[in-house]
Amino acid sequence: MRLHHPTAVRGHPSRWTAALGVAVLMASLAACSSGPKGTVINLYGGASGTGFDKILADCNKAAAGRYTIVGNLLPSDADGQRDQFVRRLAAHDDGMDLLGMDVTWTAEFAEAGWIRELTADQKAQATKDTLQPPIDTATWKDKLYGIPRTTNVQLLWYRKSLVPTPPKTFDEMITMAQQLKSQGKPYEIGLTAAQYEGYVVNINNLVTGYGGTLVNEDSTAPTIDDKTVQALTMMRKLATSGVTSSSLSNAQEPEVFADLQAGRSAFALNWPYVLSAMREANPDLVGDLGFAPYPSIDGGPPRVTLGGMNYAISKYSKHPDEAFEAGMCMRNEKNALSAALDGGDVPALATVFDTPEFIKAYPMKDVMLAELKNAVPRPVSPVYQNISTIVSTTLSPPGEINPQKSADELRDAIQAAIEGKGILP
Repeated sequence: MRLHHPTAVRGHPSRWTAALGVAVLMASLAACSSGPKGTVINLYGGASGTGFDKILADCNKAAAGRYTIVGNLLPSDADGQRDQFVRRLAAHDDGMDLLGMDVTWTAEFAEAGWIRELTADQKAQATKDTLQPPIDTATWKDKLYGIPRTTNVQLLWYRKSLVPTPPKTFDEMITMAQQLKSQGKPYEIGLTAAQYEGYVVNINNLVTGYGGTLVNEDSTAPTIDDKTVQALTMMRKLATSGVTSSSLSNAQEPEVFADLQAGRSAFALNWPYVLSAMREANPDLVGDLGFAPYPSIDGGPPRVTLGGMNYAISKYSKHPDEAFEAGMCMRNEKNALSAALDGGDVPALATVFDTPEFIKAYPMKDVMLAELKNAVPRPVSPVYQNISTIVSTTLSPPGEINPQKSADELRDAIQAAIEGKGILP
C-alpha cells in the first residue's frame, strides 16, 4: 500500500509527511555543521516520519559518540525512492549505509547483490520478539536481508451512526452503501484505485480473497486463473456500483481519508493510521468512527496484503556493523512505540502490542493482529516493480475492467516480465 513514506505499502499518506522531512533534514544538517561525533551512518528512507527526529536523537545519544545517524531525504513516493536507490546502488555508491526499504524490494535488491545478508548473530537479534509476517518480507531464498521495522494491514473503517453492524463481505458492504444512498445519507465506499501501488494492494486483496495468487511460490510463472477473473469481476462491480467516489480512479490514501473526514464516506478501506490522523483532523468524528476486519468474500477471516518497512544494510557501506546497530536501535521497543504513537507506524515487534500506551492508542490492535496472522505478501519477485506496474496499468480504470480479457492480458504481461521481456521502468 507505499505506503509515510510511500503511501500504500507502508500505510501513510506520503503527502502529509513530506513537509515534515524538512525539519528532519535541517536537524541532520545542523548535526553535520556542528561536526557529527564518530562515524556518520547515512540513513535513507523513513527519515521524514512524524516524530522521527526524536528517535534519531535517542539513538545518537545511545551511540555515545561511536557514530551519528544522519537522516537523508528521499522523494515522497515509493517509486521515486526506489529509483534513487537503484541508481545509486547500481553505481556502488558508498554514501548510503542504512536503507529504509519497502517490503516489496527485498527480492530485487538481494538478487542484485545490493544489500547484505544478516549474519547468524544479527538474524537472531533482528527476529527476536518479532512478528513472523514482517520477518517473511525481509527474507529472500531463506536468507534474511533486513531488520523488520514496521508492518501494516488495511482495516474496514466505518461510521457507526450510519452502519450499526459492519459488513463482513464485499457484497454486504455494497448493499449497505446502496441502501444508505437511497435514503439520502452519506454512503460512499472509499478505496484506493488510482494507477499506483495502492491499487495493486487492493487487487491483491481480492485475488487472495478468492484463494488465488498472481505468481507461483518461486516467482517463475504467473498463476492467473478463474480466481483472478472472479477478483476482477468484484473490483469492476465495486467501481460500477454507484457507491464509490466519482474520482475513484484517481484516489490514493489522502483522498480516501479526506472523503471519510468530510463525511462523504460511510466506509473506507484504509490503514491503521486513520484513527490517529482523524484525532487531529476531525476530533468530532472520532466518536462515530468504527473499525472492523477488512471485508472478505465469504465472511471468513480476510487474507489482506502486508505493508511495512525493513532496514537493510547497503553492500557498499563502509560501516556495516554500525549501520546494523543503528537500525536495531531505531526499531527497539522504546522507539517502535514512539513511532507508533507519533507517526502511526505499526511495529514489527510483537512486544509493543502489549504495552499500555499502545493498547490505548490502538483500540483496533486485536483486529490488526488477527489480520496479520493470515496476511499475505505481494508477489515476491526480483521483478516485482514490473509486475506492479503491469497490474496497475492493465486494470486501470477499474470501471472498465473486462474480467476475462484483463486476466488474459495480465497473464501474458507478467510472463513477459518474468522472462525479462518488455522490462518497464
